[in-house]
Amino acid sequence: MFTQRHFNLKPEEFDRIKEWANTHKCKCRCGDKASLSCCGGEISITFTPTALGIAKSARCICGETLELSSL
Repeated sequence: MFTQRHFNLKPEEFDRIKEWANTHKCKCRCGDKASLSCCGGEISITFTPTALGIAKSARCICGETLELSSL
């Protein structure tokens, strides 16, 4: 059964994603800037509710993933 939820990133999680997105090496980078996808969304943030809490991860369009939570 689905329930309505609100998902948020803590400021330190946002900063961690921003740092990672600007420094990881991948084929989607063009010089110092990430290249734009057709939608402009290089980084996707995923929130997965579990019995132990909310699992959070960030994924670049190149496929590399940053896990934000350790459940």
